[in-house]
Amino acid sequence: MLRQHGVVIEPPTEPPTPVDRWLTRYDHYLEQVVGATASTRERYRCIVRRFISACGGTTEPDWPSLTAQTITAFVRREAATRQGHGRKAPSVAMRSFLRFLVFQGEIRPGWEAAAPPPPQWTHAALPVRLTPEEVERVVAVYHDGTARSLRNRAMLLLLARLGLRAGEIIALRLEDIDWYEGRLFIRPGKTHQERCLPLPQAVGHALAAYLKDGRSRSDSRQIFLQGRAPFAPLTTNAAVRWVVQQALRRAGISKRPRLGSHLFRHTVASQMLNRGASFKDVADVLGHRCLQTTSIYAKLELEALAAVALPWLGGEQ
Repeated sequence: MLRQHGVVIEPPTEPPTPVDRWLTRYDHYLEQVVGATASTRERYRCIVRRFISACGGTTEPDWPSLTAQTITAFVRREAATRQGHGRKAPSVAMRSFLRFLVFQGEIRPGWEAAAPPPPQWTHAALPVRLTPEEVERVVAVYHDGTARSLRNRAMLLLLARLGLRAGEIIALRLEDIDWYEGRLFIRPGKTHQERCLPLPQAVGHALAAYLKDGRSRSDSRQIFLQGRAPFAPLTTNAAVRWVVQQALRRAGISKRPRLGSHLFRHTVASQMLNRGASFKDVADVLGHRCLQTTSIYAKLELEALAAVALPWLGGEQ
């Protein structure tokens, strides 16, 4: 408004840098060719931006002269600042960017293998999870009936009862709820596959309470909106992660290696297995394309494991 009235002068538009031009082309490739979600594109761009800057700075990168040593050194520097599964992110992002450069004809095919993955020991540790008592304590945190509390409680119940991903919650739309049949449609996301889940009564009541008494008026079809004007739809997984972290801290649950929404996916899988569900059932609910992904939860079926455990030969431990 101030610019329209001549009070503030429009700042001159600076020409895009080589880094900006390559990031724009890469983002278009991720969206149109790969079909990556917005959150995935954002994570990859942050890492790739640093790589392009390291290769060319303010000048145009000379991709044909790129060496495996340069790629390896960058991936190792990035991985050294991360922990756990996050150490894989630089390697995954770089392989994606190198495939893009091959797609553009800038480098030869096969160069994507130059991004070394960090050493990973499959199923080396138990997935972190909550006990049933801890889950109820977390869900009970938001109970004061305010608009923000109604929204956050609905999010937590979607996590705790159905094990949804943060991105799946963000993407939920009003037409995805079938109130008459008691079903919830999950749109294609990380696995590019849609699925239909039963809508538990507690989750349905929480969603109905939020839509009736907590959700502000909006033209958007997305279910979950920001808590402040202009009440725009939530766009990033960080919003769900913040709700989870606040609820865990207020419930007195802070001694966990990773305080995020995936904590509830591990918990849902653990509860299903201990109640007799098959790996196929767990995979269908969580949206896994491969049963190998679900196999990590075999270690959570503690009662069955205890029944087949052999006696320790070295005496008391």
